[in-house]
Amino acid sequence: WLGAGTALQKVVEDGKQSELEAMCRDWPFFSTRLGMLEMVFAKADLWLAEYYGQRLVDKALWPLGKELRNLQEEDIKVVLAIANDSHLMADLPWIAESIQLRNIYTDPLNVLQAELLHRSRQAEKEG
Repeated sequence: WLGAGTALQKVVEDGKQSELEAMCRDWPFFSTRLGMLEMVFAKADLWLAEYYGQRLVDKALWPLGKELRNLQEEDIKVVLAIANDSHLMADLPWIAESIQLRNIYTDPLNVLQAELLHRSRQAEKEG
């Protein structure tokens, strides 16, 4: 996903949003590409990425993580604008529901993984 939203935003800023909207509507390849971006965005938990960063990444790099999370939020906005949707996966609600159901199980596992990695690294430092 990284860079896709920035590229699309550049086209929008050049005054060609209506062309992108027409491509989304009339060209299955482009529509599918945007749909795939939406699915990636829907699967990404920004709060979880932040948690991993806080537990496992040097504080000097935290601004980079924040910048990447902000970039993803902006990318989501531009993709939704081009697709004329109010929220991610609006045209495939069953996939959105599937992702939400999956997250009930995977989010705690991810938090546990980050915590265990943090503890393992701390133990290595302490010798």
